[in-house]
Amino acid sequence: MSLSRLLSGFFSESEPSAESPATAQDDENQHATTVIYECRHCGTNVSADTDCCPACTGDDIVRYSID
Repeated sequence: MSLSRLLSGFFSESEPSAESPATAQDDENQHATTVIYECRHCGTNVSADTDCCPACTGDDIVRYSID
């Protein structure tokens, strides 16, 4: 049970609406994707808008999506 669903029971006695904790619980069941940007030359993690690695000045930045 999610925390928001538990707390909603304390503050109201009505059934959850479509936009309340039931929706939040459904969102928890979906997979979150993590995106990592990394210099291919030295392996330094960089931000998404980096064009040139600050550690080695390499310009081969790769994007990894991890599910």
